Amino acid sequence: MSGTDFDVVVIGAGLAGLHAAATLEAVGLRVLVLEAQQRVGGRIHSMRQLGGTAEAGGTYIGAGYARVIAAAQRHGVELMDVTPILEFFREQDLALDGAIIRQREWASHPANDFPERDKQHLPWNYHRVLTMRENPLEGPSDWLDERHAALDVSAHEWFRSKGLSERAIALAYGLNVSFGRDAHDVSALLLLFRGAFSKQQRALSSSESLGFTARHGVQRIPEAMAAALANGVELEHPVTAIALDGDRAVVICANGRRVTAGHVIAAVPPSVLRRIAIEPGLPPLQAEAIARLPSQPLTQVYFATRSRFWEQDGYAASLFTDTRAGMLAAARNRDDPTEVTSFTAWITGDNAAALDRLPSTAEAGRAVIAAIETLRPAAKGQLELIGMHSWGADAYAGGAWAYFRPGEVTRFAPVLGSAHGRLHFCGEHLATTSRGMEGAMESAEEAAAAILENV
Repeated sequence: MSGTDFDVVVIGAGLAGLHAAATLEAVGLRVLVLEAQQRVGGRIHSMRQLGGTAEAGGTYIGAGYARVIAAAQRHGVELMDVTPILEFFREQDLALDGAIIRQREWASHPANDFPERDKQHLPWNYHRVLTMRENPLEGPSDWLDERHAALDVSAHEWFRSKGLSERAIALAYGLNVSFGRDAHDVSALLLLFRGAFSKQQRALSSSESLGFTARHGVQRIPEAMAAALANGVELEHPVTAIALDGDRAVVICANGRRVTAGHVIAAVPPSVLRRIAIEPGLPPLQAEAIARLPSQPLTQVYFATRSRFWEQDGYAASLFTDTRAGMLAAARNRDDPTEVTSFTAWITGDNAAALDRLPSTAEAGRAVIAAIETLRPAAKGQLELIGMHSWGADAYAGGAWAYFRPGEVTRFAPVLGSAHGRLHFCGEHLATTSRGMEGAMESAEEAAAAILENV
């Protein structure tokens, strides 16, 4: 477009922003990507430490993630099958009320309040079993069909309708929650969407492979995508304002940089977008949606181990706990999955928020180690803090992923990603048929297509 610096400015260099930029460049448009941080990847972040890689986001690539796999292949990023490792991640035990319960003990354990037909399911996967087995959606895209609007109630209400007791709901969803603080804080419709997507992914997966990771970290994919862009990515350019002025838009950065463009794509989560001044303002309902949509607290704490302490106490190396240690996952060597290379504590919801309030990484690490050592004395003195990443405390993420509370799917989803004149939106939270990394790229294609209809 004449009279502008670029045809399109993309705000945010995560998978969504980079894929939108690449799609538009491929048809000859002049595109600039602005990124607030010192790195690309957004919520894909590979922590390179101790000679290995710990994934703080974008952990695995599903075998049915066609867009992500194609991007890796297009840019020469080597993908590695994670199936041998994932088998070991199933070998975790349950820590409940100060005691460790082995998987084989759970079905007949007195603390198991699941319905008789489902007592064999473990607390960390039972709600997923239900949202797949009892799912009324014929496919992932059905979650936005008005026929299913009545399901936009709390997950708690939906679980109760399936006959679960209060104790069973607390066990199935209240430990290390995926969305919200508890089952009252998330829409059942969102969980059913995820269940339908998971079902679809299983159908797309081959019997030989469950998924992939990238050699040297999944972040290699967005790094390669950014390097292939004609104008690259301008890092450390947080955007503070977008002014829509007739046939052009002006993007203003915190450092004073001003860029004009025919169109703008905001590829950032709602928690970041709400801090960008948009003139003229968004329609009231869309503005409310962006202002209110919450993001999930998630903190990951990384540990090296000084010994194979799990062989001393006889429990699995990994634990799913009801403590501030969250889910303690043993990282495995892909070439020799019997070798534990490190540990990651995945801490969500209120426990993550509590860790974020502590004054230092060291203190947060000590708190998590103390919780682990209390549960299993054999671990005493055997874990060494090597790093931590909090998505809730990350100013340019605001949480690991956005989610919908009860009633918000039907109220906000139809307007959340609507174009506002020359301003378009994309991101995983706007995907309508996919989740995760695949959803981010799906939404990017939709934003790019909307712009191409008008150039």
